[in-house]
Amino acid sequence: MGLLINSEISKQYLLEEDAIQGFKKAVDNNQIRLALQVLTEIVDAFMEAFEVLVEQEDTPVVEEVAPVEVKAEEPKKTAAKKTETKEEKIS
Repeated sequence: MGLLINSEISKQYLLEEDAIQGFKKAVDNNQIRLALQVLTEIVDAFMEAFEVLVEQEDTPVVEEVAPVEVKAEEPKKTAAKKTETKEEKIS
């Protein structure tokens, strides 16, 4: 998966829609001024992405929750059942 940054300057002068490919093409062709114009669009796109990340860090993630009162339960007493054994006499 590659990164695609749209560039009007790259599309118009270099016939490349992707700013990164347009930048590489301008550098290869020794078109320094054009490469810097495309690079400016690339930097602007990265700055927008960083601003979004910084804004997400600044927002609190944890919501406030009302305190809940917890009562301890008393252990239930269980009556111990006595097991009776019946002995029958066989005559």
